[in-house]
Amino acid sequence: MYGQDNSQSSRLLSAGDMDPERWKPLLYSAVADVPVAANGQVRVSIQTNNKPYIWTHFAHTILGNTEDPQTSGLFNDGQYLIQVSDELINYTDQGIHADLIAGLKIRGQFEKLPYPIYLAGTHSINFSITNTYTRVLTPVSTTFAVQVVLKGVCDWGKL
Repeated sequence: MYGQDNSQSSRLLSAGDMDPERWKPLLYSAVADVPVAANGQVRVSIQTNNKPYIWTHFAHTILGNTEDPQTSGLFNDGQYLIQVSDELINYTDQGIHADLIAGLKIRGQFEKLPYPIYLAGTHSINFSITNTYTRVLTPVSTTFAVQVVLKGVCDWGKL
């Protein structure tokens, strides 16, 4: 209702958190060089800053000339598995197909997390990325780049 405190609409926010200047979008990213061979695996971490952060979305993409796969051999197909954890929690029990964990990036439909994840301070979010088939790239390369992104809001404090 208009003029009424609706801070109870989210269990993660209280009335004191409703200062619109405090909470701003913040994206964290990392780039992983994934082996082109089938079952090639790499690990990469994103370090969050020492501020409260609510992680709401997750995104991924292959970097490079993906719009012309016939000449580069690189296609933004999501054919890799992603496993996510932090220092204490495994957010996936095993590698999950990239499009299933984050949404169909080819259409720009990035899924919200089933429930936002609140990080009270500095955390390392770890990603294990596994290629699912052998890629043949031009020019010849042993790796291809995948960028992973955490999307959410950060509490920057009172101005």
